[in-house]
Amino acid sequence: MAPPPPSPPPVSLKVLLLLLRVLTGVFLVIALIILSTNSVTIVSQGSAFKFHFKDVYAYRYMLSAAAIGLVYAVVQLFFTISLFATGIKDPFNYQLDFYGDKVISYLVATGSAAGFGVSKDLKDTFLALVALDSTDPVDTFFSRGYASASLLLFAFICLAVLSVFSSLAVAKQFS
Repeated sequence: MAPPPPSPPPVSLKVLLLLLRVLTGVFLVIALIILSTNSVTIVSQGSAFKFHFKDVYAYRYMLSAAAIGLVYAVVQLFFTISLFATGIKDPFNYQLDFYGDKVISYLVATGSAAGFGVSKDLKDTFLALVALDSTDPVDTFFSRGYASASLLLFAFICLAVLSVFSSLAVAKQFS
């Protein structure tokens, strides 16, 4: 005799899951926008040069982590809305939630850590090595890097909470 299908989560939990999925997507979209538009023209001793986010490998990694996380968040948002509307959850979705939330949350966390680390180190090094006419452009550039890293950190927190709920759902399904 096959075990009965798992019962859908209560409405308040479904709303919380939906809210966390939406927040994750919002944080990742804003981080992508801030990071991808981050460039500055730096003037040093009469010469100017343009500095883009893509000139820093850690910022590229942040952008990749945010983009992959956003794709995952959108896919999961569709599944969550489907669960909310129908109340039926496919057993495959339990596994996708369980493994996907963990992998993507750590990807987003490492992207955030890379952004914090490179923003701190490069800003200090850049200001120490280059004679600048004004430090405002450098401050603006790296402040945007900090902002993107902070948003990735918030997205990681949302995904970590979702990961806990998916772990509980898998444990409940197989018990």
